[in-house]
Amino acid sequence: MIEATATDVARAFHQFLGKVEHGETVLIRRHGRTVAKLVPDSAFMSGKQAADLFRSHQANALDKEAASAIEAQISKLDAETAHALAH
Repeated sequence: MIEATATDVARAFHQFLGKVEHGETVLIRRHGRTVAKLVPDSAFMSGKQAADLFRSHQANALDKEAASAIEAQISKLDAETAHALAH
C-alpha cells in the first residue's frame, strides 16, 4: 500500500492513478489523518485476479471502524424492520 498526502496526490494524480491501475492501493492523508483510499476497480479484471490482488490485504483501524459502523446500521435496520412487522 502506498501512502501519500492529499497535496501530493493532487499534484501528481495521473501518476497515482497509474499505480492504482497496476494494482496498488493509495492511502491518502490530510494533516496526518487518513481521508480516502484509491483502490483498483475489480470490474476490469477477473475474479481470480481481484482475489490475488486483495489476498494480502491487512485491515487497518479505518477499515475496522467502517465495518463496525456498517454492522451497527444493519442491526438498527433489522430492529426497525422487526418492530414494523410486529405492528
